[in-house]
This record gives sequence, C-alpha cells and structure tokens, in this order.
Amino acid sequence: MDSKYARINMIDFHSGEDLAEAQQRYAAVREANYPGLEFTVNVRTGPNSIMSLSIYGSEAAMEATAENHMKFMEASSDLVKDVFFYQGEVTALASELVTDGFVTFDEQG
Repeated sequence: MDSKYARINMIDFHSGEDLAEAQQRYAAVREANYPGLEFTVNVRTGPNSIMSLSIYGSEAAMEATAENHMKFMEASSDLVKDVFFYQGEVTALASELVTDGFVTFDEQG
C-alpha cells in the first residue's frame, strides 16, 4: 500500500456554538476544497475544542490542499481562539472502517 499523509489540526474555538458552525462550514466546502482527501475524523477534546485528522492519498495530494486549507482557516478565524497543526507521513493505520487489520507503511511502498 502506498504511503498516506496526514494533517492534524488542533483547534480551540471561542464557544461550542462556534465549533458547530466551523464544522458546518467545513462540511459545505470539504469536497470542493480538499481533493485527494480520503478520510477525516474530528474528535471533540473539550467543550470548545477539536482535534481534526485528515488523511490524504499522497504527500502531493495533501500539499495541493494547503492553500485552500489556509483560506478556509482564515475565513473561519472569527470562530477560532487558537489553532496549530502538524502534518506528516502516516506510518501505520488500523480501522475496521478502512483496513483489514493493522497496516504499516514502509519506504518500499
């Protein structure tokens, strides 16, 4: 299996209502603004915060969404108190939703 790449956003909103609004905004633009995106999961980490994990089919697919992602974050800045993100290669994945067992990714592809 080819390597996947991920962007992890840690976002603290001004309120729970702002968090809900941001998720609605994201749902409205996800398909158009994030081509190559294969999987997203948002985890509510507090009343006003989420961790959002997005997995892409390749590093190029992830990088191709960088400008759209920054524009989305800027357009949602009225809702956001603080945000930071990480991105990198997915080294392993296990999910009954996506894989058959635990899958690791190595440099041989």
